[in-house]
Amino acid sequence: MRERKIVSLLIIVINVMGVICLIYFAIPYLTHSVTISYPNAMLPAEAWDRAGMILTFGFVPLLIANLLGLVFIKIELKFIKFLFLIPSVTCFIIVVSYWITSLTYE
Repeated sequence: MRERKIVSLLIIVINVMGVICLIYFAIPYLTHSVTISYPNAMLPAEAWDRAGMILTFGFVPLLIANLLGLVFIKIELKFIKFLFLIPSVTCFIIVVSYWITSLTYE
């Protein structure tokens, strides 16, 4: 019983960290920030472009963390369990938008 609580707490902590990262990188993308954070980099990128690429790489780990929360966290109401999928759906929409924008932007 105690191990199950530890696993549930760990999954919740991972999901919270994923949501914090999603918010941190979604803000520059959604505001379309064109500042170049690292101008001396080998491939300098605007903030919205960098954030979209990082969200693309982070989508699969976020989806895995949300699915673990959906499966392992025990909640009585069934429809509340699906709230774990909201960050993954949001990230997926942003990633699709990024790729459509970046392919038509050139």
